[in-house]
Amino acid sequence: MLNDRRLQLFALCIILVSPLLAQSNTDSPYSRFGLGLISPPGFERNRAMGGIGLGLRDNTQINYLNPASYSAQDSMSFIFDFGITGHYTYTESEKLNESYYGANFDHLALAFPITKWWAASVGVRPYSKVGYSIKAEDYQDDIGFIDYVYSGNGGINQLFLGTAIQIFDGLSIGANFKYLFGYITLNRSADFPLNQNYSYTNVESRTNLNDFLVELGLQYTQKLGGKSRVTLGLIFDNKSKISAENTVVKRNVFPGSSNNINDSTLISPEFILEEYTTKGNIIIPFNFGAGLSYQYNDKILLGIDYYQQDWSNTTFFNENEPLTKSDHVHGGIEYVPDREALKGYHKRISYRMGGYYENSYLRIQDEQLKDYGISFGVGLPLRNHKSSFNLAFNAGRRGTLENDLIRENYMFLSFSVTLYDFWFMKRKFD
Repeated sequence: MLNDRRLQLFALCIILVSPLLAQSNTDSPYSRFGLGLISPPGFERNRAMGGIGLGLRDNTQINYLNPASYSAQDSMSFIFDFGITGHYTYTESEKLNESYYGANFDHLALAFPITKWWAASVGVRPYSKVGYSIKAEDYQDDIGFIDYVYSGNGGINQLFLGTAIQIFDGLSIGANFKYLFGYITLNRSADFPLNQNYSYTNVESRTNLNDFLVELGLQYTQKLGGKSRVTLGLIFDNKSKISAENTVVKRNVFPGSSNNINDSTLISPEFILEEYTTKGNIIIPFNFGAGLSYQYNDKILLGIDYYQQDWSNTTFFNENEPLTKSDHVHGGIEYVPDREALKGYHKRISYRMGGYYENSYLRIQDEQLKDYGISFGVGLPLRNHKSSFNLAFNAGRRGTLENDLIRENYMFLSFSVTLYDFWFMKRKFD
């Protein structure tokens, strides 16, 4: 049986971090479209190696990128993983440069065995984030200066329950059952900065999303002699209709603040012109990924992943967004001098680096958004050498200055604590 106290503690942690999940903590105009900016793949170990994970199997780390990897866990072990991310973004355009930084919760996950050939994992992490504020200025002779303000916040989160079985030595299959939930709020308004007596119109669109989708994974490992092995990993996400609800509120806002005429009557400066709610679906297209890793002597690990997903026919409440076919490639390496070294702490450190290149799912003004960067990091073993402190740094660029678009230069610094423990061990007393 599983340790009830630990599961109760994990459930409590999910409740406590739920408010943190709701924070968008990003500032990118590109998050206005689709589901927002899709979160980087993997936990800190994956990110330090460019985001690889489809072909990784490790009995001391949780790798949710391929659910088939859960079966690599030892049959008497328990793994807990918690991560935090900080980021800095410098935005460039032909007219304006701005910078933004922030930090927020990244993930919470645990993994545990069920039998010698069957294991499971559960966790929560962001799926996408929305956060931006844009002002466009205009002037009309009969009105004067007009500020058009566009803003958005929110994001989509995912709670996953994964399981994997080892069919025979070398072959494992698994599945992640994901529950997507969250909201995206988009606002637009027209303000008159030099005419404070004018009322202005505000339109708020809020989309609430919650539904399930399933991801399938497979891994096959082939030993090459006594010291090397190669692992092939595949994942498939079927095309899914995600239930959603969109509420639109149009307001006319007058100058001043709320006032009471008497004890029972309140005059508000906001007058609702129209309000309606629409229920519908958001289509998330079929997703395919393939990865290959090579490990030598438990010291050197090389990996490469490739993903493909066609968003071009995706609709949001039967309306098209400027989306297109996306694909991305990730590559990375890890080097550990001697995992079992009794002397020389530096010999047990995992040194990691990698890179990635993405043709994103956004096409704006006939320009498909590119996203590319490099990464590096370390895994620092704790007193229990199977537990570790993982640090990852990513530096990349998104977008372009062509066609009056925006270029974003960003840096991510993230860390996680991975705690490895043993379950079901019977203590012996003399």
